[in-house]
Amino acid sequence: MADKTQFIDCQSLTFSPQLSESRIGQAQESLGAGLIQRVLCFALYLLGLDRSAIGRTLGMPPETAKSIIKAVRRYGLRALEDRRLKSSILLPKQASPEPPPITLQKDGDHLMVDFGLPDRAIKLYRRDPVQMKTVLLSMLNSGLLSTRQVAEAIEFTPSYTAALARRLQEQGALSLADQRQSRQWEDFVVTPALKAELIQQFAVDVITSGHTTSTTISEKLKERCGIALPDRTVRHHVSRLGLGSIKHSLPKLVAAVKKTSNNCSES
Repeated sequence: MADKTQFIDCQSLTFSPQLSESRIGQAQESLGAGLIQRVLCFALYLLGLDRSAIGRTLGMPPETAKSIIKAVRRYGLRALEDRRLKSSILLPKQASPEPPPITLQKDGDHLMVDFGLPDRAIKLYRRDPVQMKTVLLSMLNSGLLSTRQVAEAIEFTPSYTAALARRLQEQGALSLADQRQSRQWEDFVVTPALKAELIQQFAVDVITSGHTTSTTISEKLKERCGIALPDRTVRHHVSRLGLGSIKHSLPKLVAAVKKTSNNCSES
């Protein structure tokens, strides 16, 4: 049988109004005025005061005191707090469960990044090294994977893997691609003759319509010359050749030359 709390005879106790005011003020600063009022309400109820007297003492309607008492009896300490609070300051905090470890598993041509939860995995194509390195090194930089895990997956030494992670953080994903091979491939595919046609089509579009896009250039090259250049490749070379910087100035220059030529003819 549980022990019964001894009855407290408040009439035999001496209370200090000054100490009470000071202590309540300090408690309100740390816990909030509303919580302290509800604590006092329930404490007075436990000491035997009726609800009307509790309301008069605390300056609240008797029905409010009744609601507070009823809520605390039903829901416990949490009822003393503001229900809008995300977490309780009275109840002990529950320890968050440790998240399952993230594992890497090779599956044929793919690498599975398993988060230890149902239907929560990332499938990476092992023949796409840039994708592999970008995702895994990003997870390494975020503390989700260890250097050893990533090094084994991308088949580099831990020290070089750490250097790649720093490079990704400082220079971005493009720094992970083999820039030399990429440039050689682009130059091999787009010969000087193709670049000349590209520049010519760019100039024609800008002069005649005032603007152009990589998609438009790609379509017209295919239609006019039978050249199949993806718009991504066109965009790359337009940028490398600096053509974007003359997109607005070229039509003005041509117009100025025409005007000068016409003036000379008239003279």
